[in-house]
Amino acid sequence: MLPHPAAQDPWRPLREDEYGCVATQPSRQVSSLRYGVAVDLGTTHIRLTLWDMVAGERIAGRTGLNPQNACGTDVLTRLMKAVRSRELAQEIGGLAQNAIGHALADIASASSLSLKEVGKMLVVGNTAMMSLLSGKNYDLLLQPEYWSRRIDCQPDDVDFLRNTWGVAENAAIRFIPALGGFIGSDLPAGVIATHLTQQPPGSLLIDFGTNSEIALWDGHTLHVTSAACGPAFEGSGIGCGMPGEEGAIYRVEAGDGGEFHIHVLGEGKPQGVCGSGLVDMVALLRRVGKLDKVGRCVEASSGSSVLFKAADGISLEKGDLDVFMRAKAAIGAGICQLCAHAAIRPSQLSRVYACGAFGRLLDVANAQAIGLLPGVPLAAVKLEGNTALAGCEALLLSPAIMESLDSLLELSVVYNMAEDAAFERLFVENLYLQPMQE
Repeated sequence: MLPHPAAQDPWRPLREDEYGCVATQPSRQVSSLRYGVAVDLGTTHIRLTLWDMVAGERIAGRTGLNPQNACGTDVLTRLMKAVRSRELAQEIGGLAQNAIGHALADIASASSLSLKEVGKMLVVGNTAMMSLLSGKNYDLLLQPEYWSRRIDCQPDDVDFLRNTWGVAENAAIRFIPALGGFIGSDLPAGVIATHLTQQPPGSLLIDFGTNSEIALWDGHTLHVTSAACGPAFEGSGIGCGMPGEEGAIYRVEAGDGGEFHIHVLGEGKPQGVCGSGLVDMVALLRRVGKLDKVGRCVEASSGSSVLFKAADGISLEKGDLDVFMRAKAAIGAGICQLCAHAAIRPSQLSRVYACGAFGRLLDVANAQAIGLLPGVPLAAVKLEGNTALAGCEALLLSPAIMESLDSLLELSVVYNMAEDAAFERLFVENLYLQPMQE
């Protein structure tokens, strides 16, 4: 039996600033089943929106923790549990299935509508999460020969999902194809939302998350890879960490007298630090000379592990810094690897899209100072928010964009960093708290 998921806050409405820019205008599709749903299934969070397909209007959105966190905070732990038995795999998949059902029921109740009028649902997410949700091919992800191959996550029969989610008996439920291995369909959704393949050569997209995904467009090919960062960017795995929600310290600034000032989402009492606040803390500690580039405290140690105290009960400790540095190094190694394949130096990138809940709150200069983002001009960096959900919405609303999806997949070349001989060197080079090296 699985451990019971930890108690969590109810599903909450998505704020306006948490929606990405939908890449197309609604086509106002005519259907007797007027509602459609877009789902972004993340390792740590689930986000979804419900649309009136006839009026072309978003009705509501919800976000909440993925209850599969009770089975492990990373995808490999969940996959290894799932392969132990079919029953265990069904339990793990059922956690996400039921969570989506609860979110839909919450929207339906608040909006006084019937879910039986939902005729279309699209799901994007990393490959592991989609395979566990569908109960199909999750075992392949533990076999190295499949780490760069496209894996089919579409259920052969979606009746069990229609029943769980309470939608129309003939509702179309489609899992958008993953690019390959651990690179899911949230990445092509992000490419669609940012129009990445219509941007100048040297345009880079980073979708920060527990399993971060990176795409580089060179004008002809979309080079893609994934980076197993752990949940540090989403506020987990850090002693004082929390998601970028009300109560989170999301910005830290240095005053004229050398003191640090914190900024809290919602402007209330700080309850923890989200990923962008963590970036600021590390960058400022480096800037004032309290940390060296390998993450060591420069000042004489008193035996305390605390590097920075932000508020009562909220502090950055050495163990938190180590977790963050490993996550940062995975991102940097992925960027450098793709740039090498595309024969582009990181500083030559024409555009950088920082995406995800973490990306939308970043201080770009601080992220560049510690090597999390390439050293391009600040104006070339675009903070885009949740492009995975925005791209899923675009696919939901536009038949033309859905028809172009196959062409986008064919433009993509997948690289598995674990198979790259240079990965270990790149990872070590990017551990340092310094601007990204060429």
